[in-house]
Parts: sequence; structure tokens; C-alpha cells
Amino acid sequence: MISPRLLESNDETLFLEVRSSTNTEVWYDVMYDKFHHWLCTCPDYYFRKRFCKHMRECAELLGISDVTVYAEVC
Repeated sequence: MISPRLLESNDETLFLEVRSSTNTEVWYDVMYDKFHHWLCTCPDYYFRKRFCKHMRECAELLGISDVTVYAEVC
């Protein structure tokens, strides 16, 4: 089960972590920034630059409807 945890927040940015659904020992870092939008450390986001399930879980938890990702990550 994916379980987002809010680690830190300020006026512009939220930092969360989400447990992997396939390996419960792995956690992914998820960030939502009002200006740069969503980032995640999971392979799906890193390689495809798309809104991943970890971002979706965080967005649902926090009531955020923005699904824009930050695609400038190498």
C-alpha cells in the first residue's frame, strides 16, 4: 500500500515520501512546488517525465488538482 508522508512544507513547496507499492523497503521522495510543479525520485518519473502514481497519491491526500510535472530533470 502506498502511504504518503508529509516531511516538510513551506509557503511554496511540499516535501513528501511515498512507499513503493512493489518493494515496501523502498521510499520515493516527492516534491510539489507551486512554480516547478511535481518531482519524484521513482524510475517512472525519471525516465518518462510523467505524473506518476506516487505524485497522484500525494495530490489526492493534499487535495491538489495540478498534475503538471517538472520535466527539466536529467
